Amino acid sequence: MKVPSFLTILLLSSLVGLWADDHSGKPLKGLLVTGGGHHDYGFQQNVIMEGVSQRLPVKWTVMFDMDPRESKSKLSKEGWANGYDFVFYNHCFAREDDKAFIDSIVKVHEEGVPAIAMHCAMHSYHIFVKGQKPIEKSWNKLLGVHSHGHGPHVPFDVTKVLEFSDHPAIKDMPDKWRTPKGELYYVLDVGEGTKVLAYGDNGAKHKPAEPQPCVWVNEYGKGRVFGTTIGHHNETVSTKEFLDLISNGVRWATSK
Repeated sequence: MKVPSFLTILLLSSLVGLWADDHSGKPLKGLLVTGGGHHDYGFQQNVIMEGVSQRLPVKWTVMFDMDPRESKSKLSKEGWANGYDFVFYNHCFAREDDKAFIDSIVKVHEEGVPAIAMHCAMHSYHIFVKGQKPIEKSWNKLLGVHSHGHGPHVPFDVTKVLEFSDHPAIKDMPDKWRTPKGELYYVLDVGEGTKVLAYGDNGAKHKPAEPQPCVWVNEYGKGRVFGTTIGHHNETVSTKEFLDLISNGVRWATSK
């Protein structure tokens, strides 16, 4: 019988150690809130759940509703987030204007439930709310940014911010990578305390003309929030870079 070499044993030990770091204890319980218009949420929910679960143990529950009224009904129930270690928002309900309802969701995270928000979650729950400056609206305060509108469907470069390049949510990502397809969101305001970890750049020929924050973290009340505007196209959501990024976000948000 062939005896394993010292290097082989050392490599296997290292891999076991890495596996143990992410698989110790019980799996995280994640709630994926998804649905709405403009995106292939059926495809994306499977890619997100499978991709994250390959990187850290998560037991998922999905709340998938194309009708905003159905989603609102479920998120209005008392204790809807009880028992979950984090809530992942990949939805697009831009026309919701019920401030009391939106504030009730924000309160769940303010009291300590971590939130992960991607792409059109940044255009949900604030655009039609009246009587407040955009960055003062509760959903935007939770997210840590105010976004409205986006550029054309072209790939864009994502570049890490040097100051925060060692942040756990992005430290193992490339210094720069390019999305295969893209829809770069305008980020019009960044809240106080928000740490922008990466910027997206469409290039000089496309709007937005200036690089835009596209990955960030925020802490709101007792809750941690990881956000990214990346993720319109299935091709982008399926990339190793995107799945590594959101998995890092889940890991950071739930590690407090």
